[in-house]
Amino acid sequence: MNKFNFINTRTSIGFLLFLCLVFTFSPIVSAATDTSTVSDVFQVNDMIQYTKPCVNNGTWCSGAAACTYTFYNRDNTITFNNVAATNVGSGSASLWQYNLTHTSTGLYKVDMACTDGSSYGYETLYYEVTGTGDANNLGFFITILLISFGVVILGLSLSDPTLTIFGSFGLYFVSIYTLMNGIGGVKDATTTWAIGLILLGIAMYISIRSAYELIVD
Repeated sequence: MNKFNFINTRTSIGFLLFLCLVFTFSPIVSAATDTSTVSDVFQVNDMIQYTKPCVNNGTWCSGAAACTYTFYNRDNTITFNNVAATNVGSGSASLWQYNLTHTSTGLYKVDMACTDGSSYGYETLYYEVTGTGDANNLGFFITILLISFGVVILGLSLSDPTLTIFGSFGLYFVSIYTLMNGIGGVKDATTTWAIGLILLGIAMYISIRSAYELIVD
């Protein structure tokens, strides 16, 4: 029986093309995510105590100040329009808070408007909601994915099914991580869930078929 023959040269080329696509499109995805300055990262489904300072001419706003927030969905529709914030600052600090919850991950925009006597200030801010509450995980995702596919391709080139199985373990990790936390701060029931299932299927196929070749040989 031919040794380790379940993946032919064309399949290996397909893996290489996949890696090329990852290298090509990952900077584009990162650039799209980083077009706005993200000031905070929150966890999905958690109560968010959104708090920002009111500053007038380099100092805290006075006790007569009042601030409002306008929160937007990811499609730029308004979720909360011009809602009054609560001053939670102690002493002379002017910190304005509004509580809300997000059930979907992604990048969100909020407008903050403050009046302090005759002065008026307006600012547009951005925050991110992720599955874990940590900052964008796209770089981590791409790194692990590339390492995993790299080990798989190395195993194929050396006709070493054991090494290929080790590479598939990384794909298992990436697929489970995607199903649980999403990709790049985005987690939904269609896109990231489908990607996670596809990666899981690839990992199962590679590991099971490699183990079969290892046993029969």
